[in-house]
Amino acid sequence: MLCLFIAAIIPISWWILYRFQSSWNLPVSSNHRCLLVIAHPDDETMFFAPTIRRLLKANVNIFILSISCGNADGLGTIRKRELGAAVQKLGVTSDNLTILDFQDYPDGNVKWEIEKLSRIILHYLEQIDCNLAITFDSGGISGHPNHISCFHALQYLYTNGLLPTDLQVFVLETVTILRKYSSLFDLIPSFFRSTFLNISSPSDALSIYSAMREHRSQLVWFRYLYMAFSRYIFINTLKRIPLHRYYTKSK
Repeated sequence: MLCLFIAAIIPISWWILYRFQSSWNLPVSSNHRCLLVIAHPDDETMFFAPTIRRLLKANVNIFILSISCGNADGLGTIRKRELGAAVQKLGVTSDNLTILDFQDYPDGNVKWEIEKLSRIILHYLEQIDCNLAITFDSGGISGHPNHISCFHALQYLYTNGLLPTDLQVFVLETVTILRKYSSLFDLIPSFFRSTFLNISSPSDALSIYSAMREHRSQLVWFRYLYMAFSRYIFINTLKRIPLHRYYTKSK
């Protein structure tokens, strides 16, 4: 009986929260410009896809900056092509995608140098004239040091007042391992604990799965398990960057 109740309540909750999630949307307007800063090809699909899909529906122009090309296994050229195909499946034009390939920022279990990285990110923020920037939080979702370095770079810009005054910075929330792999069961905890909530529709989820299939070089067995059970396929919860801005720099 309990199983039947759960089987009924989860899709109902999904439908209700998706339909009424506008109360928890990011504060954006049509034609705003957003820079999503990721560490590697496939981060956009594995972690940020619900937010990408939601912002596109709000007519936000999304630009994606990948700090590395994912060349840890010598597959950088392949992964660049895969990322270009994947973002198009999510609805982002490949013209809005930039993939860097600097020796100082290799794909691997290392921390990246923050000050130089922050200047690189600032260059793209100013070039695109962004209203919004999104990246990982201090936990990096999986604890990957490359992910965490993306956060620290934007944090550095923010706390030193180097960002334009009208630019908002949001970070994707890292959750416990239990919540991370609870798929749609994390809807209710996310609803009660989060200020900014993005939920995939069934059609969004299909687009996300389609995008992940473009990352063929990364589709080892445990990635299939991730796609089956990860809440980040269906749910993104975000927070404003959690540090005070000491002084600001106007455009």
